[in-house]
Amino acid sequence: MKIAIFVTIWSTGMSVTDLDSYFRGVPLDSLRTNDSVSSVEIYTPEPGDVPVWDDVPSPSIIVQIDLNDVEEAKALTESASFKQQFLNKKEIGPGIDELKLEITEVMNFGLPGMTEAPARTAPLSFVVRYYGPVANGQQFADFYYKNHPPILSKFPNIRNVLCYLPLGWRESGEVTDKRLIIGNEVVFDDLASLKAALATEDVLAAAKEDSSHFQEYGYSTHHAMHREFAYQRNK
Repeated sequence: MKIAIFVTIWSTGMSVTDLDSYFRGVPLDSLRTNDSVSSVEIYTPEPGDVPVWDDVPSPSIIVQIDLNDVEEAKALTESASFKQQFLNKKEIGPGIDELKLEITEVMNFGLPGMTEAPARTAPLSFVVRYYGPVANGQQFADFYYKNHPPILSKFPNIRNVLCYLPLGWRESGEVTDKRLIIGNEVVFDDLASLKAALATEDVLAAAKEDSSHFQEYGYSTHHAMHREFAYQRNK
């Protein structure tokens, strides 16, 4: 099982460049020494005329840490060094407005004409998140990952469709707070390809029709982000 830890930060006091430099310093050095960490990728806002889907500001940075074991992921996030380097707002820098930690199971879906789900290499990620409250988190996530990715996979020039399910989602039941219900990510070569895909009326109409069957939920976010490897363990 592939596990992805996400640290997502919104900041008005630190620039994207400064946040990127911070996480590529001591925090990344610490992850390199952890044999359970297979890779680290950093997302920053995609520049240019990006699609705006909602009124939630784009994250200043997202750090994705990949592992292959749930218990190792939990141990990492519960360690004193991780809490200090990744979750302590004062340690990171001034003006950190919001910080989210999410530990998720990764689902990488196949695309039409492919026998296996492709590796994620293209750098433009359209990052989508759904948050509570919701009547039944397990049912919401189950419906979503069974029905939505096959529709999204029909976007032209799409490179990947992924879902991220928070640990414990199978037993989540009623979610009364604003925690993550499910994450989704569609990946393209560049911003132009994403914008062309989102202008594909038949696929977009099918996605909207499917979403009309979602349970009522708290809110969602949609952001175009540039993603690149900061570290990848040699196999």
